[in-house]
Amino acid sequence: MKEEKKRHCLWAKKNECKGLLKWLPLWQHLTDAWFVMGFLWDTWVCDGQKEELRNACGQLSREKIKLVLQFIAYIHDIGKATPVFQIMKGYGYSSDLDTALLEKMERGGFTGISALTLHERIHHTQTGQVILLHLGVREDIASIVGGHHGKPLDEDWKGDNWKDDDISHFAQYYQVEDEHSLIYQKWREAQQEIVTTALAKSGFDCVEALPKITQPGAVLIEGLVMMADWIASNERYFPLISIEEEGCMTDDEERAQTGCEKWKQEWQSHNWSPQEIPIEDIYRIRFGFAPREEQKKFSEAVAAVENPGMFIFEAPMGLGKTEAALVAVEQLAYKKKQGGLFFGLPTQATSNSMFDRVLHWLEAVAKEEDSLLGIRLQHGKAALNETFQHLSSSMDPDGGGSVVVNQWFGGRKTTALDDFVVGTVDQCLLLALKQNHLAFRHLGFSKKVVVIDEVHAYDAYMSQYLYRALTWLGAYHVPAVILSATLPKERRKKLIKAYMKGCGYKEKDFIMRTAAWDTEAYPLVTCTDGQQVKMMKDFPKKENTEIHLEKTAQPIIELLPPAAKGQGIIGIIVNTVKKAQEIAEECVNVYGEDCVALLHSRFIATERIKKEKQLSAMIGKGGVRPDFKIIIGTQVMEQSLDIDFDMLITELAPMDLLLQRIGRLHRHEKVKRPAIYEAPQVYVVGCSDTLDFDEGSTFVYAPYILTRTQYFLPHQVHIPADISPLVQRVYGEDNIEMSAHVKGMYEDMKINWQIITENKEKKAETYIIEPPVLEKKKTQRSSLIGWLENSNQAANESDERAYMQVRDIQENIEIIALQKTGSGYGFFRERKDISKDIENPETAKRVAMETLSLPAILSNPKTIKLLENQNRKELSLWQEQPWLKGALGIIFDEKGEAVIQGIKLMYDPMYGLQYEKVQDGIERM
Repeated sequence: MKEEKKRHCLWAKKNECKGLLKWLPLWQHLTDAWFVMGFLWDTWVCDGQKEELRNACGQLSREKIKLVLQFIAYIHDIGKATPVFQIMKGYGYSSDLDTALLEKMERGGFTGISALTLHERIHHTQTGQVILLHLGVREDIASIVGGHHGKPLDEDWKGDNWKDDDISHFAQYYQVEDEHSLIYQKWREAQQEIVTTALAKSGFDCVEALPKITQPGAVLIEGLVMMADWIASNERYFPLISIEEEGCMTDDEERAQTGCEKWKQEWQSHNWSPQEIPIEDIYRIRFGFAPREEQKKFSEAVAAVENPGMFIFEAPMGLGKTEAALVAVEQLAYKKKQGGLFFGLPTQATSNSMFDRVLHWLEAVAKEEDSLLGIRLQHGKAALNETFQHLSSSMDPDGGGSVVVNQWFGGRKTTALDDFVVGTVDQCLLLALKQNHLAFRHLGFSKKVVVIDEVHAYDAYMSQYLYRALTWLGAYHVPAVILSATLPKERRKKLIKAYMKGCGYKEKDFIMRTAAWDTEAYPLVTCTDGQQVKMMKDFPKKENTEIHLEKTAQPIIELLPPAAKGQGIIGIIVNTVKKAQEIAEECVNVYGEDCVALLHSRFIATERIKKEKQLSAMIGKGGVRPDFKIIIGTQVMEQSLDIDFDMLITELAPMDLLLQRIGRLHRHEKVKRPAIYEAPQVYVVGCSDTLDFDEGSTFVYAPYILTRTQYFLPHQVHIPADISPLVQRVYGEDNIEMSAHVKGMYEDMKINWQIITENKEKKAETYIIEPPVLEKKKTQRSSLIGWLENSNQAANESDERAYMQVRDIQENIEIIALQKTGSGYGFFRERKDISKDIENPETAKRVAMETLSLPAILSNPKTIKLLENQNRKELSLWQEQPWLKGALGIIFDEKGEAVIQGIKLMYDPMYGLQYEKVQDGIERM
């Protein structure tokens, strides 16, 4: 065996370190990858994924599937067995190392390689795909090799004519053009030997014996190949050897075991083995209470499904849908043998709040199972979340605890591979975005049960990504749980159709009653059971809360009580930050600062978190309620906070969101309220008989939907009975009666809304991946070729740009906001100079948390350039700190002001960031 290995002088990796010349023979790297793939199959891949891969490979046994994966892992770098790769310079530009390896190849029989010069270079993933096709390997497997660096080859890669075109670049593949020459045959033999060895190691007689692989299966296998390659390429696990050595001194299996164990130290959690627990018991064990009737019914519905797919649970706010969803996760993971959870929410704030609840649940699961489970918070500011920060790291040998943070999954491209992930819904929507290394994300999600909360909050653009993501989840038979206060019936139908499409069913194949789509039942569970679509409506009737609602055009300040008679907690929710700030100023002038609280998205991040905690402590469940307080906010209060108002004033908004706001009124039981607020009262402002709505509101929401909401909004709302009927009417096709002079305006609004919706849907299609190919068709490839064609290059650059792509939002500029203090700078409110302590990691870390988004008027490249120049001059030390490198800072003056591009920014801890145009235009930062 050693003599055979000596003939293998081709390199896979090389590096010069401290004068030592090191390399790794190609055969050794392929052997390492073969073993790593086996290790991943045995220890990381869950039973649900194994079953899915069996389905994708023609129902081969699990043992055979493992060997198929190891075969592909062994051949993944066959493209490196080419002259075009072997003459590449090393990354360290070590001419001594390059020369030594070329001389080694000359001695090994690759005569003339040292003198070879190529003007065109083909990447080894493409040469690998071409070689495999040339050796008779089918396109499904060859395309996996072609895409193992993150992006499969595009349709125009000329592979269909490889015999006449790509392969004609003979020098790249065989060094010479004469196929009868000895050197040509030498390269052919080296390439053939890799395939032959892979077949022999994997127990296949020939390439024809390899199974056909479906496109979804190919995506998952590509993810596993990428994962195995990354691990096998890590020199901490699999070190390079001296240039003098032909192979490793240790046995291949021993080397692989050592390397895999080193990787396992950075992935220290155990695979989850969910258990079946009776419904009554699981709520008590996990949460310390017996289930509510609605929770119990939902859990029973999940238990009753034989072949579970997707569940949509629509129920009132504050009913405990989160706990019901977590119980469903355990039920579905047990049934489908899944190994984790993704819980997606609309915002970072809601994700942070949910992270604590999921962590509490997961600790209970891990404790009962006596297991170590890994969790991750995933969004743009996850590293600044205190709970996530303080979790024991798996790299800490004294960490302890039942839940850990796995180090290896901390990279930008690997976070989706962790087992339990809480994050913004973007993480799920990105399943549908064409970007490099997408197979990693698909592989990670294929292991989980997916929960998506507050689906009603996603617009037409985001919904296109959600539908396509659900289609791919359906293709992997990943169980999904969708939570919402209520959904328009068309949205509900589209969600089900999207998932079922991935399962291979068209609407005509559904087994269900057609009329069921039109139901106004509430609460409601809609689920898929194989080919069946089922609805569960028999929830116990709840006593309705009657809410008096008054539509008005009055100014908000006129609806508030006189200052001397103020009592209770009055909530005011408006549609724009500017309006919230204006109302707050008016209220402060009348009632004083102590009686007013303001919350919106334009506070420094730490200040906003502090305000949210203060509100929760004040008017959350069990809070210490003041005698009188006016709390003003924007949409952040309708989504993320479990708070309770005695009386509510809200601007007109779409019906589903309006009902979310109303859900903050008299939310908690056993709250002592002032006599005048014993009956819940809502004022809806901004209504207009002439349809002349507030300009800020129509910028955020479609006037057509506002008009229909205004029309169908009754004077008495019965919660929960009216929730679904009201939403269905607004988003349905029911005609509305109105006077002739506004009818034309309404019709124009409708047409404009339809055009905008269609444009959003078309715009989203630009970078959305195609639906999975479940059966090979003549007009459509079933391999990975072209899968990520026309991928979004901006999304490849950073997570933030990817998030913007799936949300259709303008790129906003986030800065770090500090205030001038003496000759230096410090935090707002504190007045302490920290500029001399910025090299302290703890100080730098705290500074990194003081983020603030600039208004849209300043979101342009000129602002970035100006801030970069200013930061180089005045904040140069920031670039030397890991927490601050690349950040943009603005030092506001003593009055909390700064001027950029003729815009004066004014920051006040009470009101947040405000701005106005100024005449002088002198930059002051």
